[in-house]
Amino acid sequence: MNHPTGIDHITLCVENLDAAEFLFTKILGFETIWSARDVGTERSSMDTVVVQCGAARIALMQGHDKAMKSQISDFIERHGQGVQHFALEVDDIEAVCRAWESHGVKFSGPVKEGRDGFGPLKQRFTYPLFPSGGLFIELTQREHGQERSKTFVRSTVESLYKDLERDQASGVDQTIIDYDSSSTPSTTHH
Repeated sequence: MNHPTGIDHITLCVENLDAAEFLFTKILGFETIWSARDVGTERSSMDTVVVQCGAARIALMQGHDKAMKSQISDFIERHGQGVQHFALEVDDIEAVCRAWESHGVKFSGPVKEGRDGFGPLKQRFTYPLFPSGGLFIELTQREHGQERSKTFVRSTVESLYKDLERDQASGVDQTIIDYDSSSTPSTTHH
């Protein structure tokens, strides 16, 4: 199938990870299923905690500024605390990527692959959906044969972080599609 099958998770950028984890686990009834500290590079990084309640999975991220501003801190400065991206679950990430790319969708890097201890995890990330916006899409494939990943993989998160840090440092201002293209519907005001 070349279409998303559901929402895998939503990612929130926060200024206080401990407070956000407390909110979700002690008040809202979620359970922490995965966490990683100092994910990124020697230039900047983040801490992340993933919480889940039923099928609802939310990744919380707090930036660490080092030699440069963390891409999480940069996101919060530009857009405020809140949703940075949402992940769509897919059965065949390569097929979905090919289909989307045939329509002009641009990704910030290649497919990321890793294992979480339960099964393989494949992820790929688009550029932001809208000009001057920070929200982007992640494609996530968790099933492969009889195996299914349940959590996250530090190496794929670090790889995404490096892609975002690279674009931040070079001032890339790219969107998921070329809105100035002749094939994109133009906005008319009535």
